[in-house]
Amino acid sequence: MSRFALAVLALAIGQSLFLGAMVWDRVSLLRSPTVVTLETAPIDPRDLFRGHYVILSYAISSLPLGELDGDDDFEAGSPIYVELRPDGDVSRAIAAWREHREPAPGNAIIRGRVNYVAQDMSVTDAPGGEEGGRIPCPDCGSAFVSYGIESYFVPEGEGRELEDSRNAGRLTIDVAVGRGGTPAIKQLRLDGEPVYEEPLF
Repeated sequence: MSRFALAVLALAIGQSLFLGAMVWDRVSLLRSPTVVTLETAPIDPRDLFRGHYVILSYAISSLPLGELDGDDDFEAGSPIYVELRPDGDVSRAIAAWREHREPAPGNAIIRGRVNYVAQDMSVTDAPGGEEGGRIPCPDCGSAFVSYGIESYFVPEGEGRELEDSRNAGRLTIDVAVGRGGTPAIKQLRLDGEPVYEEPLF
């Protein structure tokens, strides 16, 4: 066999192994025993991203840091690890951390990335003794977070109905969470009933 043929064979084997590893990672994540159900949040109906994808936003996409345990000094672009605790049919954020940590028993950690932090303002005495001034409240900021699960492919013509259900608060998402907090959409639920399930392959 020529040197060129060996190089082509080695390249083909390498690509096959790489693709196999990607598929295995995805299958392993979707088979994770840790699954959380997330509440979706409405999105402006004028949003332009339509077509075959449902655009998803979650209650945990906006985190009021002053109301959560953990860290509160996040910057745009930094990773964030959000601890979720079951609350009825969904899981809710109870803490946010800069680094991964083990959750309390029964809880889960989901990893995201901070898009930006909006500093809330608190009515306090302004410097110089003037009352009614507004100064930043360090513990009142909100982190806006993406988790990499903000869109989901659906059959043609079915996205609008799901987006309407999302905006009406009827859509929840089951999310598999890996050991490092990596999330993947496992299935969509409408009024608690499964409507779409992500295939393993």
